[in-house]
Amino acid sequence: MNLPPAKPPSTPPPDHPLKSFWKSIAILLLLAVTIFTILGFLGGITMLEKTLTSLVMPIGLVWVGLITLTYLLLISRQKILGFLSLGCLLAITLGGNQFASNYLAYSLEAPFSQIDIAQIPTLDAVIVLGGGTSSTYNNRAQLGMAGDRVATAARLYHSGQVKKIICTGSQSFRASPEDLHPREEAKLILTEFGIPASAVILLEGDNTSQEMNSLKSWIPEHINSPQPRVGLITSAWHLKRALRLAKSQGLEFEPIPSNFISGPVNPSPHWVIPSGDNLATTGRIFKEYLAAIVSR
Repeated sequence: MNLPPAKPPSTPPPDHPLKSFWKSIAILLLLAVTIFTILGFLGGITMLEKTLTSLVMPIGLVWVGLITLTYLLLISRQKILGFLSLGCLLAITLGGNQFASNYLAYSLEAPFSQIDIAQIPTLDAVIVLGGGTSSTYNNRAQLGMAGDRVATAARLYHSGQVKKIICTGSQSFRASPEDLHPREEAKLILTEFGIPASAVILLEGDNTSQEMNSLKSWIPEHINSPQPRVGLITSAWHLKRALRLAKSQGLEFEPIPSNFISGPVNPSPHWVIPSGDNLATTGRIFKEYLAAIVSR
């Protein structure tokens, strides 16, 4: 007796691609709600508000977009694009992370962290490298992010530790002929701080190398001392490079750090969510290490 062939076991039809997409989005949203709920319990409403604010910033939106894109590419088995997206996600997450950027900054600032400005002995002159000032649309000079460079010079002058301040820095591309050079901006601010204009010297230089070249010519001609004592003020993360470039010109300066950007890491959403400030810090430090590699 011939039996009818057995029917193969039925398999459920595969999900429609659109249904799978929305299912994946729902999982992500559920995960996000869970994370926000935990943040609300642990950090309170303030931490929750800061987290939401960080996420709607441009960097936060890009970060969330990369997480979503990476997840969707990997679950759809588009491995090459998925791992490429994952690489971009890791780069922006690590580069914009508060712990990573702070550690990188400290790696350059640590040698100068114990220098006490008040204990610096009397100097013949002090140099303020350009980069701590900017100009407004009406050509008004103002302190920038690295404005502590100029403020440190003013403190040293008013404490009697120095009698001359050398401001360096040129701007190759200016918006107008009236646009001020960094050295001119620094001088204007210093005079507003009560320092006589006659005590401020201006030297050119588009970058640190050129500034050191200008100083090499100026110092022997204007400081009458067999061993002139000259201090160099710049951002603490830039000081190591500046001293190296000075040494390449045969110059020895007293290091005077300012504008530290590393410090205690306080609770923040940026322990996880990248921020533009942290990315900028990471970029600055990478530039310093790159300059060391190419001897610039």
